Amino acid sequence: MIDSSISAQRAVIEFLRAEREYASQIYRKMKEVYGEQCLARCTIFRWCQRYEAGRVNIKDLPRSGQAHVVTNSTTISAVHHIIYKKLGYGKVCAH
Repeated sequence: MIDSSISAQRAVIEFLRAEREYASQIYRKMKEVYGEQCLARCTIFRWCQRYEAGRVNIKDLPRSGQAHVVTNSTTISAVHHIIYKKLGYGKVCAH
């Protein structure tokens, strides 16, 4: 089975742009190969523009704003304090 991850598809886009393929050709080829797992047409075109502008990395750049995951002892302690002390729960489980 083919690797349909985002980074794998970005690598394909980068390679085909280096081969001077147009974004529309890249989209058609990738849609044939990846089917429903293919990146959206607008995403492929956006990445083609980035590579044309000199981008050399297939990974996302760091973004400003709120972090998606914050895991540190201070945060964990604060959550435990709220759950056990303030809300009075003795056991937390998900069903």
